[in-house]
Amino acid sequence: MDQIVQQKYQDEHQSLQSSFQFRFQDKTYIASLQVIDYRLEITVMIEEQSHFQWKVLFSIEQSYKLHNFFLQCTCLQDVYEVFLDLMKQSIQLISISENNMHISFEFKYLLGRQTQFTIQLLQSEINTNEVLVKMSEKIFSNETKCNSKQIQLEQMIKDQSSQIEQMKDCLTKQIEEMKDILSKQIESLKEEHQNQIQELKKEINLKTFSNIILQEDFEIIKKWISDKQINLQQIYRASIHGFSIEKIYEQCKSKQKVVLLIKTIENKRFGFYSDLEITNSNGSFISQNPNNIFLFSLDLKQKYTSNESNCQYAFKSNSSCLAVGGGHDILLYSNSNSNKTSYVSSHSYGKKEGLTGHALNGGTREFTTSEVEIFEITGI
Repeated sequence: MDQIVQQKYQDEHQSLQSSFQFRFQDKTYIASLQVIDYRLEITVMIEEQSHFQWKVLFSIEQSYKLHNFFLQCTCLQDVYEVFLDLMKQSIQLISISENNMHISFEFKYLLGRQTQFTIQLLQSEINTNEVLVKMSEKIFSNETKCNSKQIQLEQMIKDQSSQIEQMKDCLTKQIEEMKDILSKQIESLKEEHQNQIQELKKEINLKTFSNIILQEDFEIIKKWISDKQINLQQIYRASIHGFSIEKIYEQCKSKQKVVLLIKTIENKRFGFYSDLEITNSNGSFISQNPNNIFLFSLDLKQKYTSNESNCQYAFKSNSSCLAVGGGHDILLYSNSNSNKTSYVSSHSYGKKEGLTGHALNGGTREFTTSEVEIFEITGI
């Protein structure tokens, strides 16, 4: 203690002072440490309540009594620096009750031992002059910041205005260029769209409607083919695709199980069902074994099966015609709508059902077509 007494006279003329801000539990505090007549003064203010302050003033001897930790200090400057560090880093709790503020510290000292202590500060109201000075300082500081920010903002606005004008010019040019490009694209899309609409109309018309049969005829054909729930979807119509035999091969490529319907200019309606792909056999007969091909007449509402259990001459075709049956029970030529070379006979089909002569065509051998349609069968 003698050492402390000796040291305090050396500290008498020291001038130590520091002010700083810190946050605790969402509040901003302003703290100041000052050496006054070799005594340490601690002052704390809440920024939102700057007309009040809490302070404590104690001598170096009193500071040593706070905790054994300060026994390491040998002068007022050491105590000052320790408190400065504590206020900035080691506050664990601040509480205010009536006119008192309690600040608790928690820290490690010596060999890492944890310790804590609390100091009490008393509230005192700042006099009017001090309040005015502080407010003036704050106003001046804020004005300085505002002026600086205003200058920066004005320059920023000027720069941005220049950039906006440049962007306007650039965008105007791009818009004009885009207008030209879009105009060309729109015209192209319109043309493409019209073509697609026409194709779609054809497709819808092709799949939905028939120029030969009615709904009741569909049901009869379905019963002739299978007792299962099957579907008929049109894949060829001569009035759309053309009356060429090659067009029939093209539309029936890779299609199994099809129905071919013929309508003559005399409105006779007949055709055949086959589970063979209708394709060009280069004039050779195709055997159907077992025989699943049958002929039919929609006018007579009759199905005609093979005269034999297995048909060795089920189907023959080439680039100009196709035929069903060994005796050409149905022979269909290309461009059958403009000639009378196609014909029917009773040779390989219909004997059991009483089909004779040219009954499929109402008694006439040759015929000219007004329509030919082919439907693919699915669901079997």
